[in-house]
Amino acid sequence: MTDTDNTFVFKMPAHFGTTTPQETIKQLQDLSDSEWECIVLDLSDTVMMDSSGIGVLVFMYKELTAKSKALVLKKPQREIYNILIETGIDRLFDMEMSSGVRKANAELGELDTALHVTEEMAGDVCVLSLSGVMNYPAGSMYFKKNMFLALSESKRILLDFKDLAFFDSLSIGSILRLSRLLTDNGGSLRICCANQVIRNIFESLGIDSIIPFFDDREEALEDWE
Repeated sequence: MTDTDNTFVFKMPAHFGTTTPQETIKQLQDLSDSEWECIVLDLSDTVMMDSSGIGVLVFMYKELTAKSKALVLKKPQREIYNILIETGIDRLFDMEMSSGVRKANAELGELDTALHVTEEMAGDVCVLSLSGVMNYPAGSMYFKKNMFLALSESKRILLDFKDLAFFDSLSIGSILRLSRLLTDNGGSLRICCANQVIRNIFESLGIDSIIPFFDDREEALEDWE
């Protein structure tokens, strides 16, 4: 950790996410309440970032932006950079690259970092379309409210992740709970249109062997038929 003038530079760990010590996560989150006007996260040695890590970045962005402070990502390695692009989160941050500074090109209102859920019926299937980000605990609690409403509508529920930027792995329990409730009542759950980052989370935890994934909505609906 280093600081100059009103800028604080935080050296990020090699692995940033679920396995990162809670002490480190707390230090990062507490920076939003510090005196520094600009927080720089040095990602030059970070080789792995999962959805929990991305969730911390989004949290810091929201907190610092609300206080008119700046958050800069410094020299992310190619794999990390690609993950940020895949989720669309890269648009929120100024990035200090080897070739120069790449400015953020989205405001908070343009790239929503909250979770939104819309419901519609496709025959006897209740389709829940998720957009924004699914993070813990706020996103999980909001999802649970919509989950119970959907259960009252149908025993077949399809989660459409087309517009979901990323899924915090800490929220996996909410999805498993929904799947278990449906199965116990003779129903079933499907997921469609997940981006590769989200898909990798479910595959790494073996959730895709419990809940079927489909590339598009039509394919998922046809599977029930």
